[in-house]
Amino acid sequence: MKRRFYFFTLIAFLLFFVTTEFASAQVGLSVSPPRVYYTIAEGESGTQKILLNNISKEHPLDLAITLGDWEYDEYGNNVMFPPDSLDNSCASWLSTPDGTYLTLDPGESREIEVVMSVPGNIQPENNVQTAMLYFTQMNPVDGVDAQGAAIRINVRQGIKIYRKGMLAEQKELEITDMTFNRENNHIVLSFQNSSNIWTDGIIKTSIFNRTTGKEIALDVTPFFTMPGNYRKVMISPGESLEKGDYTATVILDYGDETILEAAELEFRYE
Repeated sequence: MKRRFYFFTLIAFLLFFVTTEFASAQVGLSVSPPRVYYTIAEGESGTQKILLNNISKEHPLDLAITLGDWEYDEYGNNVMFPPDSLDNSCASWLSTPDGTYLTLDPGESREIEVVMSVPGNIQPENNVQTAMLYFTQMNPVDGVDAQGAAIRINVRQGIKIYRKGMLAEQKELEITDMTFNRENNHIVLSFQNSSNIWTDGIIKTSIFNRTTGKEIALDVTPFFTMPGNYRKVMISPGESLEKGDYTATVILDYGDETILEAAELEFRYE
């Protein structure tokens, strides 16, 4: 198969482990927001608030507050680690002044404070750190699964913590490769985040059948990246793709009003 691959830049003139609420008639916990952001200089502290809600009307929740680390793998999946495992961890900078255990009565909501204290010896170029904050039920209750079997139910919620330093934001994504995977009939887009800040956006894809002259705009694909991430995104052209010679065009739209990263790929579908 002959494949041609182009990169170009468009000038434009004129975007998990989120709140995974455990649904049960007996027990449930709501935590918001799903992400917490701090903008704090070296040697300074800041406070954010988290709202917890026991959605059960019958059972109290005994909760333990713990910390961890996370990162994305190359496909954008969340990978979890113990606290302070990663070089960009801020888990040890976090504390909850009201303690690490609490009880929510049935239907009770409570707001807690989460304090971040940034060490004074952090270099300014270390502009981004992350962590996970977990709320885990310590008093499981009896329940049944979908098949009616008896189980013990407990809930665990996690929220992502982000810290940004005082450097001016510089967002830069670069497409590094684009191929057509014949085994699963997907377009594979590879790109890297060379920014000094987390960057999210959407991938816009269109495919043009040079044999029939038909063009199709595919559904947009959202993405989230951290500085230094290398990402592969599998883009499905749909199950009704006709045989023929195609040109696929993708555009990375990540919030910059003047510059978009884009690429084209020619492939044959048989």
